[in-house]
Amino acid sequence: MILGLGVGVLVYAAFVFDLFGFMARDELWLRLLMLAASMLYLVYYFIVAGTPLWDALITNGALALVNLVMIGVVIYERTTFSMSAEDSAIYRQFPMMSPGQFRRFLKLATRIEGEQTLTVDAEPVERLYFLHHGHARIIKHGADAVIGPDTFVGEIAFVTGNPASATVELEPGGQALAWRFEDLTKLFDRRPALKTALVAHLNIDLVRKVTVAVLPDPNPLFTSSRGDGGDPRA
Repeated sequence: MILGLGVGVLVYAAFVFDLFGFMARDELWLRLLMLAASMLYLVYYFIVAGTPLWDALITNGALALVNLVMIGVVIYERTTFSMSAEDSAIYRQFPMMSPGQFRRFLKLATRIEGEQTLTVDAEPVERLYFLHHGHARIIKHGADAVIGPDTFVGEIAFVTGNPASATVELEPGGQALAWRFEDLTKLFDRRPALKTALVAHLNIDLVRKVTVAVLPDPNPLFTSSRGDGGDPRA
C-alpha cells in the first residue's frame, strides 16, 4: 500500500506522465516526463509481487538509463557549458544557432590571426571567414575600406560559387575563423537545419553591409581610409 492506496496507483500515475509526455512538443519535456513514468514503473515492478520482477526491472531500467543519458545530451546541446569565454562571446553573434549546432560549426573552423590575405579580387574563394577580433581591409577598384569584427568575408562566393568580388586583407592583430567550403557542404548534407541557420546569418550580414554602404551612418561599420566610403561588399 502507498498512502493507503494500492500499488496499482503507480501504474495510473505512470500512465499520466506517459500521456503528457506524448503530448509534449519539446523533446526535453517529453524525455523528462517519460523518465518519471519509468521510475514509477520500476517501483511498481519492485513491490507489486512477493519478489521483485527482475526481468521487467532490468529491461525498463535499461530504457530509463538510456533516456537519462539522452536528457543529458539534450541539455548539453542547449547550453554553452564547456565553451571557453572566447567561444561563448563568438556564439553570441550566432543567435539563430543552438549551442550544439554552433559547436559542430566551430569544430570545423581553423583559427587564423595576423596580417594575411583572405580573398583576392576575381579569384576563386575556397573558405568562408568570420572576423571576430580586429579589422580587415577591403580593396576594390582602387578604393579601400576597413571592416570591423563580427563580419563575414567570402559569404557571397560561398552562396553563389562566384569568384571574390574584392581583395580582403586581415590587418595586424586581426583574428578570424575560417571554414573550407568543402567541409561545410559535407556538414550541411548531414545537418540541413544548421545550413538554414547559417544562411540566415549570412543574409543578415549581407543586408547590414549593403545598408551601411548605401545609407549614411554616424557610426559606420565600414570606414574608408580614403574618406569616400569605399565598397564594403566582398
